[in-house]
Amino acid sequence: MEIVNKKETQITFNAEIGESLANAIRRYLNRIPVLAVDEVEISKNDSPLYDETVAHRIGLVPLKSSGTKEVTLKLKTKGEGMVYSKELKGDAEVVYGEIPLTFLKKGEEINIVAKTTFGKGTDHSKFSPGLMFYRNIFKVDADKNCKEEVVEKCPKDVLHNENGKVVVKNENQCDDCEACVEFCKKKGVGEIKVTPTKEILFTVESFGQLGVEDIFKKSVEILKKDLAEVSKKIK
Repeated sequence: MEIVNKKETQITFNAEIGESLANAIRRYLNRIPVLAVDEVEISKNDSPLYDETVAHRIGLVPLKSSGTKEVTLKLKTKGEGMVYSKELKGDAEVVYGEIPLTFLKKGEEINIVAKTTFGKGTDHSKFSPGLMFYRNIFKVDADKNCKEEVVEKCPKDVLHNENGKVVVKNENQCDDCEACVEFCKKKGVGEIKVTPTKEILFTVESFGQLGVEDIFKKSVEILKKDLAEVSKKIK
């Protein structure tokens, strides 16, 4: 396994793994327990949005909690201006504070109590911790007869021109579009071969409730636990 790119909310790495297992890990992302607002009690809402709309927006605000305890958040504000997610106060951290919830005019007020719970993305998207996707990694070979013009046909910047010679770089970026292959065939200038390898390029993106590495690890852990249960029942 090799990390290709890592940011605060995204990680990309390659690994030699079967597609069926990779897909199973991807699907289990939405079985990770995640904290989100599940019940909203609105005692006052002078804003132009319906109670249901405000509640829906609050439910989709990503929350981060250090424990497994369900908590209560409160939002009470009065006065002119936009009401943002950062105004939700309680024992859970609002990941993105600048999410607009509604708007108040002068003299208007909103008063909300929101109760959280842990759930899974398979039940509702508000419990989803992020995204996980993958694709095959390809081996790209360009022979010495390839012309420089083929470099411009590659949309992924895999082919480069060095001293009049076509060279291959950043093979991880190749998605097998075959634009270069077709160009060489059509023009009759050299040959480029694109062949799949045994490696897969994984990308994990986080919505902020969990770190990207935690998302992948927890997906694997829950999958292993379920497979162990299946193994027991078979025996």
